Amino acid sequence: MLLTNLSTQNLFFSICIPQYNRTSFLIEACKVLASQTFKDFEVCISDDCSTDGKEQDLINYLQSSGLSFIYKKQETNLRYDSNMKESIALAKGKYCFLHGNDDCLASNTTLEDLYQEIQKYESIGAIITNFEDWETGEKNWRIRQSNLVGSGVEIAVTHFRNLAFVTGILVDRELAQKHTTNKWDGSEMYQMYIISRIIASGHSLLELDMSAARKDIQITGESVDSYIKPKLDPCPIIERKLPMVQIGRLIADAIDPYLDNSNRSRLLEKIFLQLYLFTYPFWIIEYRKVQSWKYSLGLCLGFQPKNTFLGLDIGWLRTIRLYLVYVIICLVGLITPINLFKQIKPILFAISKTLFSSQKNNLNLKESV
Repeated sequence: MLLTNLSTQNLFFSICIPQYNRTSFLIEACKVLASQTFKDFEVCISDDCSTDGKEQDLINYLQSSGLSFIYKKQETNLRYDSNMKESIALAKGKYCFLHGNDDCLASNTTLEDLYQEIQKYESIGAIITNFEDWETGEKNWRIRQSNLVGSGVEIAVTHFRNLAFVTGILVDRELAQKHTTNKWDGSEMYQMYIISRIIASGHSLLELDMSAARKDIQITGESVDSYIKPKLDPCPIIERKLPMVQIGRLIADAIDPYLDNSNRSRLLEKIFLQLYLFTYPFWIIEYRKVQSWKYSLGLCLGFQPKNTFLGLDIGWLRTIRLYLVYVIICLVGLITPINLFKQIKPILFAISKTLFSSQKNNLNLKESV
């Protein structure tokens, strides 16, 4: 099924929303979109065969809202990555604003503020903004200062971790449609692939220290699916290869056409070092909290280099070094007191955002000369 109401002619933004079974939350998000002071945008919704029985409520709202929209219900369930691609494929604006189906824009001037910032630059491939919690208003600092970061494989490698949370990420629509692929379906990180590919290919990344989104809309009596599940009891100790095991290979594939032999091994190592130092330890501790120590041990088994590398040749010395890092982070993740981790988490987060940014600083210095 395809429904359209393209009442806006000069499309600058396409709000791309992959939707599945969060219809009430999506309607609330659309209400914020309808209140925007900037009007040159469309809403592109790809519904992945939702079964919550509220499709007509959404359609009724869209048709009465005055929004310019295109709504497509898929014939079969595609899962997140393909559904995200489908929402981007519907777009006709200059930039795709990637938007989760249970988040909303931060204010009614968000798109206008973004437009004004983007107009300061001639050509941008991708844009990353901050976001805040819907209920508490607490700001999540994935960007510390507004900055035209630059482009190339080094920039892609040092910034891919900022792309995990999808809402508030923007990408040039033509480039996103040009580089589309189904190779990483099931990774649940399609936005990481497509934007890393675009940056690596020579298109600039712009970081904006502004909260463009509010995360996790709350509706009384309703909830969304979460990684927090009923605890497994008994919980067997088995390899648990969550989709995040694929992230390193996904980024390696995104930048591969633009690597050469002089920097390949170093950059691949840098990708996996970031995952082992920052991404994986957090989830080991987090699953100890919401599941159990045995479950987290299963994650550690899933995070083994033989799973995360899987065919990538980075040299024997770098491989040994990463194996040592892997062993250390597993030990740290399994024995660090959860309360201690909560206390030092903000410090660790700040460190994680600066430790691999030397290339960005060097680039900015060159551009200012």
